[in-house]
Amino acid sequence: MPHLCLFGGTVSRLDTQSSTYFTVFGGTEVFRPPTARLLADKRKAGSAPRARHLFITFCGGTDLNWPTLAEEYIALRDTLQSGALTIHDWDRLIGEVGGDGGMQLSSLTLMGAFESDTIPSESAELDALSLQRHLGHIPDAAVDVLILAIGSKGIQRLAAVRSAIGTTLSTVRR
Repeated sequence: MPHLCLFGGTVSRLDTQSSTYFTVFGGTEVFRPPTARLLADKRKAGSAPRARHLFITFCGGTDLNWPTLAEEYIALRDTLQSGALTIHDWDRLIGEVGGDGGMQLSSLTLMGAFESDTIPSESAELDALSLQRHLGHIPDAAVDVLILAIGSKGIQRLAAVRSAIGTTLSTVRR
């Protein structure tokens, strides 16, 4: 599905399917879906090819942002609870696709900027974790693990989410 931004700005969520983003004389901010959703879609589709995303930027800027650690944790928890993914599926699929969750990114930038690996700021991460802790969506032990991953990218970030889920699962079983 194509997305077009001309002479302005747009904020959107990255499709889990292949897509093309055109930015001309403007700014585009795109948020990656949580990795658990990408992996659940991949598992559901079987051995589907990796989603391919093309970003074309001319005289503008495009930023591709990671979800917060809180969003990654909640998405993994929800996919595990729904049965769409098991913890063994997560481990196996992360081993197959790596830290990008199975996305292939290509870009063409002329007189502009493209950033494909933007992580949330420390304050955004702490705000999201504090809110989800307060609402009871993330237990204290998991928050303590996730705080240590603030500022990390790729597989280190996903390993911290997996560790936080492991902490939660071990306390639930007691």
